[in-house]
Amino acid sequence: MVPTHPSRTQPTCRLVWSILSFLTLLPMAFAQSVGTSSGITIFNSSDTYRYHGCWNETTELINTTRLRALDGGIHVQLPETMTVPLCLDYCAENTSTRYQYAGLEYSRECWCANELNSLSAKLPDGQCNTTCDGDATMACGGALKLSVYQLVADGTGSATPRTGLLREGTGLMFLAMGTGLALLSF
Repeated sequence: MVPTHPSRTQPTCRLVWSILSFLTLLPMAFAQSVGTSSGITIFNSSDTYRYHGCWNETTELINTTRLRALDGGIHVQLPETMTVPLCLDYCAENTSTRYQYAGLEYSRECWCANELNSLSAKLPDGQCNTTCDGDATMACGGALKLSVYQLVADGTGSATPRTGLLREGTGLMFLAMGTGLALLSF
């Protein structure tokens, strides 16, 4: 008859296996993360708007009657000159209405509205990886994707500067690190 009490070496084996798995995934995550850096930054130095994330456009979704993610406001296209500050100024100062949302799409389009369509879904920041026509270092949405900014509560507050690099593959790095940490906790 085999004893039914647990082996005393099981926790040690599990720990060793966890560490080895983590160390195997870590180099792949860093190699992919660093190797595909796009060098695009997310602008967030405005006193009027704060970065709200990357959101999908809704015109192609079923049953939306082709409404845009930022519908019911104003928009402008500025080929060759669009930048995030230009768009934010346009949405805040162009008319008597100070719009709640400003969004940049496809490097040159600026959309202003008071509501973000509820069918629009937040995407990873790295999917808004098209550079602005007027500044090749800044993210200006993408094809059917918007870099969205939201009006600061009182419209005059100071936004916390946030200019982070968008890197393809960083999700894999965080997944590997999280998996490794989770396995170590066993």
